[in-house]
Amino acid sequence: MSFDELVRRLLTKLTAARADLAAYTQMRKAKGYMSVSENDRLRERLFAMALEIRDKGERLNEMPDRESRGALYRAEEALSSAAVCLMSGRQDCPMYISVNADKLERSLNVLDHAILYLTEHSPLEEA
Repeated sequence: MSFDELVRRLLTKLTAARADLAAYTQMRKAKGYMSVSENDRLRERLFAMALEIRDKGERLNEMPDRESRGALYRAEEALSSAAVCLMSGRQDCPMYISVNADKLERSLNVLDHAILYLTEHSPLEEA
């Protein structure tokens, strides 16, 4: 698999993770809390995506474009940060969780910038 194909696949998965995180953050702000099961599912998806980027790190280190490589690693850090944030917030009620929406939003902003950079600097697909 070429670097371009690898980055495109990761970008597609990052975009999906970003959408999930954005929806969760929006709902968290509106409701003030989320169910533990919703929280745990998102946390596991974010950790899995971050792990996938880390697992491909050796291959990604060979990328010629340092800035794209940096954007992928910033995205991985944002995913990990959001997932760790989702580990906090358990209160007295075992069915609901109230995580820090501001921290999630900061991770979402970093993820947005990384995806935007990768989208703008990825080679065009051949017809």
